[in-house]
Parts: sequence; structure tokens; C-alpha cells
Amino acid sequence: MASKRSKSPSAYRKPCSICEKPRDVLVRCRIDDTMQWNFVCPGSCWREVSGGIVDGAEDKPNYVYGGMWKNKHAGISAAKPKKKPKKKDTAAIKDWSESQSDYIQNDRVKHGRKWWICRRSHRSSGENAPGLSYRYWNEAPSSASDDQQSVKNNTNIT
Repeated sequence: MASKRSKSPSAYRKPCSICEKPRDVLVRCRIDDTMQWNFVCPGSCWREVSGGIVDGAEDKPNYVYGGMWKNKHAGISAAKPKKKPKKKDTAAIKDWSESQSDYIQNDRVKHGRKWWICRRSHRSSGENAPGLSYRYWNEAPSSASDDQQSVKNNTNIT
């Protein structure tokens, strides 16, 4: 009769070739001139054999990276966490002016009772005022108008 393996994820761990501790994630690499693959824990043991560089430091000529081993029974990931995207800079908020003001793309202006978003950079004039020249301006959505007003007044929308 065949023996049954344990259902515990810890039963499937592999030991680190350096410290011998069983791990769920190991770096597969060559670390010496024997050219045999070793499994090294990704912490201090890996930094010791690689010099802390994925492709190996100059003083580690025998180091070769060979991928990651993961204990699939543990339901873990060896992927690095993704960085949060940076917030986009908020565009300038201005009141419309006909007197030689420069507007750049995505500038937001109030003209009359409406908010407008600049479509392309330009210098202001009577002919390209918001509401008259849709070549340069788009009307901001009503929710954006409320958001812009709250930003300008430093208040929260409730």
C-alpha cells in the first residue's frame, strides 16, 4: 500500500542549501564551480551568495540566477508587491482672462457659471474664450465642476 503524504503545506517545503531551514520560497541558483543548482532562501543567504544583485556581483563569478521555486501547496507568491501609481499633478485652476494669459492643456478655468478644460495650449483672446471656441475648450462634467469648486474653496463636498 502506498503511504499518504501529509496535507499540510509545510510538508512540501524545501530546505535552503545554506542554512538548511525549510522554506516556501527559494531562489534557484548556481553558487560555486561545481555548477550544480542550489536552492537558497531569498533573505540573507541569497545576499551572501549573490552579493545582493540578481545577476551576481563582480566578486561572485560562479553565481548564476536560475529562477524562483515556490511551494504551490502554501498558496504564496514570490512576486514583489506592485508599487502604487503616482498621482497625476492636478492642473491649474484659474478664472478666465482675455488679457494675454497662457493656458496649457488640462488647465481648468471658470468662465461664466461653468467650468472648462483646456484641450490644447494657447494664449487667450476674445475669439478663443470658453464657450466660443470648442477647438480650445471642453466643458467640464458637472461632477468635475463641483470638485473644482471644492478644491478652490478648500471645502469637502457632502
